[in-house]
Amino acid sequence: MAIDSHMHINNIVLENEQEYIKDINENHSIENVINVGLNIETSEESILISRENSKFYSSIGIHPLYIESQDIDNLYKLADDDNVVAIGEIGLDNSKNNFDEQKKYLIKQIIIANELHLPVIIHSNNSNKLIIEIFEKYVKPKYGCVFHCFPPDIESLRYLVKNGYYISFAGRITYKNARKSFEIANTVPSDLFLVETDSPYISPEPHRDEVNKSSNIGYIISKIAEVKKMSYEDIEQITTENAKRLFKKIK
Repeated sequence: MAIDSHMHINNIVLENEQEYIKDINENHSIENVINVGLNIETSEESILISRENSKFYSSIGIHPLYIESQDIDNLYKLADDDNVVAIGEIGLDNSKNNFDEQKKYLIKQIIIANELHLPVIIHSNNSNKLIIEIFEKYVKPKYGCVFHCFPPDIESLRYLVKNGYYISFAGRITYKNARKSFEIANTVPSDLFLVETDSPYISPEPHRDEVNKSSNIGYIISKIAEVKKMSYEDIEQITTENAKRLFKKIK
């Protein structure tokens, strides 16, 4: 069974979240999902969902596009829950011109993750090199890191691999123009990649114009298997094992 290592069920992005929860609970091809917070409110919501649904785990954090009026120190209390497996998603996003503030939030949240012995989930919108500069100049994740929905970048991939950090493939790898993602898939070591849907975003082919669901994880696994000339079952097993190695609290 597969692990969807990054998806979002919360009231910011969905109106009918119970439908999506039911879809996951009834899908026998999905072992677990990591429901990723975007701010304190959605992190709290993720924890509540994970308490009520055994397939769900939570990641708590403040996304760079949601940093306004957020108290980072609330993450300490939220992280006490046994279902919290990571800090994230955190990172940098160049669609907003507030990099100095984003940078402060990123650094502080990596420090919290290190204090709590948790991995981090990184959001990088055209910001791979800037985030790596922060790792080198200020603070590096000590307990694992994944660049989710990895923006294809061979130079940054070399750095991540050298440091034992993970990259995650989402729906874009199924697109016809995804040659750079194919190159990444053929370059990344088998023990350092994950799969995700980023549901409800980035639907894979053949559902590109629809709202994405975790049940679409199979299309991503199939495309990686095709690109790497491996079996579906092998990619499914490898990425499930990798997710459990990174997110050590997954049972």
